[in-house]
Amino acid sequence: MQLLPDQLPVMVLDNIVIFPLLAVTIRTGNPRDIDLLLERREEAELLAVTSRQEGCERRPLDYDSIHPVGTACRVTRIKEIGSDQIEVILEGVCRISFLRLLSRNGQTWALIAGYQETGQASDSITQMLMESSLNLLKTCCAAGQPLPENAVGLLDRITSPGHLADLITLYLEPDLALQRRILAQVSIRDRLKLVHQLLYNRLRALENGSSAAPGGPQLQFPEHKQVSDQNEIDELRERIERLEFGASNSRIVLKELDRLERMNPASPDYHSLLHYVEYVADLPWNEETGENLDLEAAEKILDEDHYGLEKIKERILEHLAVRQLNRELKSPIICLVGPPGVGKTSLGKSVARAMGRKFIRLSLGGVHDEAEIRGHRRTYLGAMPGKIIQEIKRAQSRNPVFMLDEIDKLGRDFRGDPASALLEVMDPEQNHTFVDHYLNLPFDLSRVLFIATANQADPIPAPLLDRMEVIQLPGYTEEEKKNIACRYLLDRQRENHGLEQERIVITDEALDGIIDNYTREAGVRNLEKMIGKIMRKCAREKVAGRPVMKTVTRRALNDLLGPELHHKELAAARSRVGIVTGLAWTPTGGDILFIEAALMKSEKGEHLTLTGSLGEVMKESAQTALSYLRSVADDYNIEPGFFDRHRIHIHIPSGAIPKDGPSAGLAIFLTLLSLAGAVNADHLVAVTGEISLSGRVLAVGGIKEKVLAARRAGIRRIVLPRENLKNLEDLPREIRREIDFHGLETIAEAVPLVIPGLGNTSPTARQQYPGGRRKTARPSSPPAG
Repeated sequence: MQLLPDQLPVMVLDNIVIFPLLAVTIRTGNPRDIDLLLERREEAELLAVTSRQEGCERRPLDYDSIHPVGTACRVTRIKEIGSDQIEVILEGVCRISFLRLLSRNGQTWALIAGYQETGQASDSITQMLMESSLNLLKTCCAAGQPLPENAVGLLDRITSPGHLADLITLYLEPDLALQRRILAQVSIRDRLKLVHQLLYNRLRALENGSSAAPGGPQLQFPEHKQVSDQNEIDELRERIERLEFGASNSRIVLKELDRLERMNPASPDYHSLLHYVEYVADLPWNEETGENLDLEAAEKILDEDHYGLEKIKERILEHLAVRQLNRELKSPIICLVGPPGVGKTSLGKSVARAMGRKFIRLSLGGVHDEAEIRGHRRTYLGAMPGKIIQEIKRAQSRNPVFMLDEIDKLGRDFRGDPASALLEVMDPEQNHTFVDHYLNLPFDLSRVLFIATANQADPIPAPLLDRMEVIQLPGYTEEEKKNIACRYLLDRQRENHGLEQERIVITDEALDGIIDNYTREAGVRNLEKMIGKIMRKCAREKVAGRPVMKTVTRRALNDLLGPELHHKELAAARSRVGIVTGLAWTPTGGDILFIEAALMKSEKGEHLTLTGSLGEVMKESAQTALSYLRSVADDYNIEPGFFDRHRIHIHIPSGAIPKDGPSAGLAIFLTLLSLAGAVNADHLVAVTGEISLSGRVLAVGGIKEKVLAARRAGIRRIVLPRENLKNLEDLPREIRREIDFHGLETIAEAVPLVIPGLGNTSPTARQQYPGGRRKTARPSSPPAG
């Protein structure tokens, strides 16, 4: 069932009233109404229909000039009549009340609320009114009241008293004032009373020899006859027969078309079935866009649009190369995982442009309803296909580049699990027979290139993640951000702000200042916002007739962007006891952490206090570090009973930011060891790694982001798990040369590197990354292996 939004665009129909669950055909030549109807049909969205109050036909449209109760309608069909008119079928969905009128982009919108019926269908008086109304209608029909064929039989099958009252009103078509009263009547019983009185008056008029009821002409069905015109149905049949979408599918749809041809146009099911057959006929079952398989041209387009991102570019070029050799290759399912602002979404557009395909983007963030993916079954009122089929139809191509944005933010509740519904879509072995609940026909999605995006892979269900080829997009280095700003962002923002003729330049020092002190991110989204802010200042100067700043320097940033927003975290000024520099991964990149520990005498035995908004995993890491240190206390000459006589407090600033994960385990152990041994820890060495109770150092994630954070802080030596040395290949060569990396397998190997004076490890026990540079040893730190 389609949810009712808070706001809808308004369409005013003064000569007709539309009731819920019923369809009416109208014609219009008003350009504004035509644009609105086409837009609503294209987006498969509702619109609000009402009429003006009596005597307000020439007044400007405002809240006081309209009836406060109307109908939310869906556009089910549009047909051009001549060059300046269209014929539209509007299907009522539900009653709505208008709370306020709004103006949006030149259109009139309304703040609305659902108009809930009151009363129960099982009420004895209501049931009596239903039975009496049906008997009166049959008597009217016998007395000469014209009704559609089988209308009485249809009404006999209706069990909803409200729907019965609406349908009888449509058949009898009293004057508009009475129709509006019946539409606005919220009480089911009172609505039936009005209809019962209408039938009684109509019967008296017929018995007195008048074929017209008091107050208005009888309902004729010219619009419905036009819809069911045999030539039109024959045209639809020809379209279905021309489709090459399988004998089984063709047989099913033609059977539905035969049923439509036999159906009474006044039936509520008529227009829903007509909409279904037309939807099937409009789908691109065989239409494909041509592909650009020229590798050099595709590579040039990708490089023009994006700096870096070599892995995904290489993957797309590999796919094009294989497509040249095997045109029947099924398209891969790619998932781009990376922090916000690194260009995942815009990359999908570039891939579509490079391949010469159409581009579709569907945002999955916050989607909870499984029907959004697989559609509604046609037995439901207001049923429609899922977003997958809707977007394929809109693109009119069965081989587009389809981006499923924010797939890690899918929801799940009582309406189903959208992630499970995507399992068939994202499996190349199954999606060639994808069945949408609304179509109930297999549709081939194997030629669609699906590209999913996510900030993190962890929230994605394992079965869904297993069906995708995951490509990690790490954050940008400062040099990469500067290159992106110079190649893309500056020109784009100059053009966006009308400053193409003004050759405004931002110096390298100013860009460094913006990156370090005004943005804190892995991508470049906020960097572009800051450049846009500078351009707005320049645009204002130009419009005011004042000289425009041609060169933006570091000194001018404070005037243009205001005070610095972020403080650049630097390494500690000196080595101290009980403080070790750790490394952390964040959604905006990497950061350094100063893990601090303090010692207090305690007579109550061991007590460990942890502060700094630590998660459960990090708290467990601290407990593991303390337990392991107690087990090896003799190796480091820690006096017996030391931990029984002292209480330890571990704190990790900044206290307001939640922190979790196992990668701080090694740093916490070294902090405790420095504290217990009263020996300084080297402040220019950063540490990351998970530890075990057996003394092993285990691999962690986010190595690139952590290394970049250490480099920004002035760290030139990093201790990390040996298994993570392979991850350093993703780093630029200049960074690998600037920093010494030491890979470890055991905790004992880290002690002489971080806490000189405690422990001793031979050079062969450590492994230095081959790309690292060898530096002169400092008095406070050991030589670099």
